[in-house]
Amino acid sequence: MSAETQIRIHNVYIPNKQTHDYSAAWDFGELVFCTNGQVNRKDLNTMYAELSNAMANAEPDDYILLSSLTSLCSIACAIFAHRFGCLNLLVFEDGAYIERFLTFDK
Repeated sequence: MSAETQIRIHNVYIPNKQTHDYSAAWDFGELVFCTNGQVNRKDLNTMYAELSNAMANAEPDDYILLSSLTSLCSIACAIFAHRFGCLNLLVFEDGAYIERFLTFDK
């Protein structure tokens, strides 16, 4: 492998760090926790600000792991979809994470 060839490790954006075991998500990339602990479910502006900051270095091939408050996941997905025109999601099913992809027409 040449010095110019680099393999980028995907990021897996997790909207909120909770007590769940996210270790199976490591198979998809580096875990990035966007918020931590209790989140005020009514404060959408703060959610947006924290998620935007945490996802500032996101790339189009990164993932969002669906976990936590619906509003938090919705805002994270909106940020990603607005920026890249697609969503790469990880959904927990039968003890494992599965990939789901959506591409949006512009």
